[in-house]
Amino acid sequence: MSVFDVFHTGDGAFWLCKDFVGTKWFKPRPWPFPHPFPGIKQMTTPPSEKGGLHAALKYTGIPPSWLEKRPKLPSRNWLIFMSVVGSLTALYVDDRRKCKQIRNEYIEKVQHLAEVPVFHKDWTRKVTVYSCRYPEDHDHERSMKYFKKYVKPIFVAAAVDYDIINGNQYGALASKVSDDIKKKRREIAGLEKSRDQLLHELQPQTGDRSPTARRRRELGGGAVIIGRHSLKEYMEGLRRGWSESMLKRDAEEEFANTLPDDVFDDPLASTVTEASMEGLDSTSSSSSSSPLSPPVDVVRNRSPLFGQIRQPPVRRPTPASLDVPPAMMPLQAPIGLVPFTNHIGFKQVPYMIYDFFTERYRVLSGCQAAYAIVMENKRPMTHIDSMVTSNDLDFDRQSERYIKSSWNKLPKRTETAKTDYYKELKDKIKVARELAYGEREPTRAERSNPPMTEVELRGQRLKKELKWKDDLEGWEVLSGEVVWDDKFEGALEVFVAPTHSSQEEH
Repeated sequence: MSVFDVFHTGDGAFWLCKDFVGTKWFKPRPWPFPHPFPGIKQMTTPPSEKGGLHAALKYTGIPPSWLEKRPKLPSRNWLIFMSVVGSLTALYVDDRRKCKQIRNEYIEKVQHLAEVPVFHKDWTRKVTVYSCRYPEDHDHERSMKYFKKYVKPIFVAAAVDYDIINGNQYGALASKVSDDIKKKRREIAGLEKSRDQLLHELQPQTGDRSPTARRRRELGGGAVIIGRHSLKEYMEGLRRGWSESMLKRDAEEEFANTLPDDVFDDPLASTVTEASMEGLDSTSSSSSSSPLSPPVDVVRNRSPLFGQIRQPPVRRPTPASLDVPPAMMPLQAPIGLVPFTNHIGFKQVPYMIYDFFTERYRVLSGCQAAYAIVMENKRPMTHIDSMVTSNDLDFDRQSERYIKSSWNKLPKRTETAKTDYYKELKDKIKVARELAYGEREPTRAERSNPPMTEVELRGQRLKKELKWKDDLEGWEVLSGEVVWDDKFEGALEVFVAPTHSSQEEH
């Protein structure tokens, strides 16, 4: 049995035959077979006409299949791939275009300052950039790189010079700021000469290098703080510098005297020391009566014939009245606050991807902070006890939400590392003493790689203890709040975005 379906078109018709027997369908039989409707003509597809381009390229060696190939839509997978890649590329290109526009806009605002003439004996304006290691980030230069990428272009356009002070360990920036302040206090008290004075004594320098001029240049510059973590260490350094003693001290030696020496106790060394002292006493008594020994008066006078012993210069005790910290801190260089958030860890990969396609927000933030510093529009720094709604001590507080949770476990990690180190130290001391006293011969591995001596182990232990102490002190500073002292009242200022009236004055 046969069924014929006729499909009508605008100017003709074609028919399709389907055969079936029972419930089974079979493929159509090949042509020809009797036309079911002789009055209806079968529609045929006319051959496509080839244009002149095909005739021109026919004899160039291009395969005919390429010339006769008709365009068609890609497959579903290719469409998805091209849509995703095209969208991401468009986002990236548009974001970088906006970054360039924002940076050029702020450069045009400040580049007129670079055209101001400067006398050859004068100094250009210079700011000091303070940055430190971000919590749980092994790259201690991350904050400094942020400054160079987002803030430095505006300084360069405005001809503003800068110095960078970067803390490579936790608490290093606070110690550096504190030491610099104490050095200035000693110079003011006349206990120490400044670097400019020492250079001027060796060779006269050009320009005004007096303490007054130096102080004026510092106040005319500024302190650029990168991130909230740097602000904490900077404020802690100010507190230490203006509250503690200004006298020089060897902190490493003082800390070494506080370390217990029970780890290196050696009962054999005490007996050897007693025997050596007895031998030295007998030798000194015999040598004193020897005719070859020099006269006693010559030895006392230390003639150059027997070698002159250089005595260290006697330091005069500093009067207690000079070492009293001031009641109020003098006016400091204005502070420029630059927001900085650092995403670290696998959990923050989505934030990293978002930041990659929104670079313009960080460019805008850095340009705004740099513009405020360049234009020198400032106001007194506010704190929690001030009668204002804003609080500069809460600067960039939202960035603390992204610090890794392992940061809170640093004291525990330090204690574990200290315990493991002292367990291994006992075995190392035992090996060092066995080889030093000749109790056994060194092994083949010890000959190729000699173990550390007891003196080297003492030095290594001191370095590790200092590192652990500094890490814990830095952790306490960075984990707490930004410190504020009553001495800071009226001495600190911050740069803010200039208003329209202040822009017209500049």
